Amino acid sequence: MLPNRKGKMENNLHRNCFACGSNNGMGLGLKFYKHEDGTVFGNFFADPKYEGYSGIVHGGIIATLLDSAMTHCLLMKDIPALTGRLSVKYSNAIRTGVMVRLEARIVDESRKIFFLEGRASVEGKKVASAVGRYRKPK
Repeated sequence: MLPNRKGKMENNLHRNCFACGSNNGMGLGLKFYKHEDGTVFGNFFADPKYEGYSGIVHGGIIATLLDSAMTHCLLMKDIPALTGRLSVKYSNAIRTGVMVRLEARIVDESRKIFFLEGRASVEGKKVASAVGRYRKPK
């Protein structure tokens, strides 16, 4: 673990992450925080540079946001893990120019497999959700 630019500890192997790495100037710049119950949360401003269709955030970016939130549930418990399966449900389009709230939690674990769920919301309304399976690297 190494301190990042803000003094927060960060895994050296994760510094270049497109979603949250402090060493990636082209990335999304996500930052996550932990509740006492282990769930994580963060915010993402839906800048127009992330749009797919006009005025709507690209679905791949939304999947990345949710995957990153779920991964951070594990990282904040010092569990490095790789995404094994990710399933995203898009409930409503996310318009550009809004703040997106991201939340995720660990649902279950079995040996080296972790089951998580994530949620994206805008102004308190769910716009996308995901479930994922993560495994420790070999």
